Amino acid sequence: MKSVRIRRINLQQKQINDEFISSLVEEGQPVILENTENLDMTENWTVERLCEKMKDCNLSIHKGGNLTLDFRTKNFEYANKYPAADFLREVASGKVRYLRSTGARRKDLPDFEKDYPTLSSDLNLFKPDRTHSQILRISPKDLEIWLHYDTLDNFLTQTVGEKEVLLFNPKDAANLYLDGDKSECIGLISNLKENLERFPKLFQTTAFREVLKPGDILFIPALWFHCTKANNFSVSINTFFKSLPDKMYGKDLYGNRDPLPVEDAAKHLQKAIIALKQLPPTYQHFYFHKLGISAACLSDNNNSK
Repeated sequence: MKSVRIRRINLQQKQINDEFISSLVEEGQPVILENTENLDMTENWTVERLCEKMKDCNLSIHKGGNLTLDFRTKNFEYANKYPAADFLREVASGKVRYLRSTGARRKDLPDFEKDYPTLSSDLNLFKPDRTHSQILRISPKDLEIWLHYDTLDNFLTQTVGEKEVLLFNPKDAANLYLDGDKSECIGLISNLKENLERFPKLFQTTAFREVLKPGDILFIPALWFHCTKANNFSVSINTFFKSLPDKMYGKDLYGNRDPLPVEDAAKHLQKAIIALKQLPPTYQHFYFHKLGISAACLSDNNNSK
């Protein structure tokens, strides 16, 4: 596996505006914006200070026993209406608790400014013109999030603590052992050697990595695979935004629903698979190959029978 550092841009020389954001989207590469001068007040975000600011909040959180979270095996459970002060003190003590904020109501998109006004007033967070959602994330030291991709572009703003990030270009998808939009590779940051032994195709990938410090803003392009690990008590905010025409998007609470043309294409592909299944096996495999339909699609179809 080749490892490269993520490029940094000093924001004293750049201004975040829609034109600048469009240039990042067009370039399609991860980049870290530093010296943004918009996080001055978060220096006071100690655990006790956050408890005070969030004293009236009840949260929906992840609870588990393993600091390496795995969405595929669900080695955690969800807990609703969790008092924020209890959550924060448990996180500070090292318990496996994780907040990925949700909307005020289950069907609402997360909106950090509206959902947590006592926190957002301390920040000068920018919002792209077509912001989809803005999410608060809080995690304990050493908590690692599974490798996945999102279908929306997003900015990850680190406000408290340090967070290690690992990203892969979408072109590496064939070597990342995908299961839907998640990867079978778990704990890539903390257990890289073990993953390389178990998943040898990883040697063919290029990993983009860096440690985010308070004030850093990481641009994660849509479809880029990423996982994170908190080096200490960590608070960050995700800002997801749209860069495709609105007609390409369906209703999506989490920023990872495939664009509508992809969903339509998948339906047509399924019809093609069903049509080819009428043929004898030799014909099936020949025409699957000729039409460029992967063997995985044929296998998936067989498993669904």
